[in-house]
Amino acid sequence: MKLKYLFISCLALFFSCNSDSNKIKLNADSLKIENVEAKFLIVPGKSIGKFHLGQNVVELDSILGKPDFSDAAMGKAWSIWYRGDTSKFRKQEIAVFSSYADSTMKWKDVKQIRVNSNKVTTVTGLNNGNLLSSFTAKYSDFKKVATFVNDNLGDTILLYDSKSNGIAAEFIRDISRAIIIHKKGEMVNETYLTLHPEWKILK
Repeated sequence: MKLKYLFISCLALFFSCNSDSNKIKLNADSLKIENVEAKFLIVPGKSIGKFHLGQNVVELDSILGKPDFSDAAMGKAWSIWYRGDTSKFRKQEIAVFSSYADSTMKWKDVKQIRVNSNKVTTVTGLNNGNLLSSFTAKYSDFKKVATFVNDNLGDTILLYDSKSNGIAAEFIRDISRAIIIHKKGEMVNETYLTLHPEWKILK
């Protein structure tokens, strides 16, 4: 009987130590994994790393410098910064969609953030390179909202979105290639436009 209680005590101690080493805490709101670096953390409906929805776009220039590409019209714009290997099919992109913050039209804020790096991740481990099934298992309302085709490549992008959580992703052959965050309660394709003109949306 003493051995039984000793085993239970050791088991409890093991899990306690293991929890501390991984720095995992559970609270009433969500699972918090403290060892996910802030600069790589995706928070659906809120932020990716240092960049957050509602952020003044002027701040982006001070952090990233001038964008490598920008497409603007009617007070709305996609701005893209490239990082790492910039070869055609391996470009790491940080893309931000912005528009006027309010009716005064005095400044613009971030409406969507899109990244294709596999370094960024949610607290539950979702990132680029994950299977579509991993996303649908996490978000019950993760549904296909658009399809894009590239005739030259003979490939298709499927755009999926969780409206209630504010997270969307692009998939090629069921593998995520880019993650987008947006305001909760809005569909990603209310403002989303494909960043690359060679990809045509199927009506």
